[in-house]
Amino acid sequence: MGAIAPDVYVGEAPISGVTEEYAPSDVPVYEDVSARDAAYERAEREGTPFFAVERYDEGYAVTFDLLPAGRELARPARTELDEQLTRELEAIVGDESLPTRELSKSIGDSLGSVSLFERERTARRAAAVAARIALDESNWVEASPPEGSSGAEFRRN
Repeated sequence: MGAIAPDVYVGEAPISGVTEEYAPSDVPVYEDVSARDAAYERAEREGTPFFAVERYDEGYAVTFDLLPAGRELARPARTELDEQLTRELEAIVGDESLPTRELSKSIGDSLGSVSLFERERTARRAAAVAARIALDESNWVEASPPEGSSGAEFRRN
């Protein structure tokens, strides 16, 4: 794996010194919609990916979006991310000490989410697995706009 992009923002500051071992405690948690929206707007303004754990009334979700950086995952990276997250989620569900509801996972070329976790700690654990691949810029390719799109609305999300 290559290096994590040095200008990827998580929380309020760029990630620094991040290696393949992305710690769960490194993942930002947005407790409300306004904080999440502000972080997403900052990512769009600065052309960096958005990556976070988001808190909802029902639980926690992990979200990543590479489109603000104009990037998406290369096909092999997307496949690897899907496989690694599946293994991690199976381990979480199989661990009787971790309360879980039904978990849902959606991994696309540029956008992914996993939800809903009952505990922040468990969501951070899954997020750390996702970050190792999703935030590794050697796994990125330039994003292409959807068919029939001029690309202008694509960059604005």
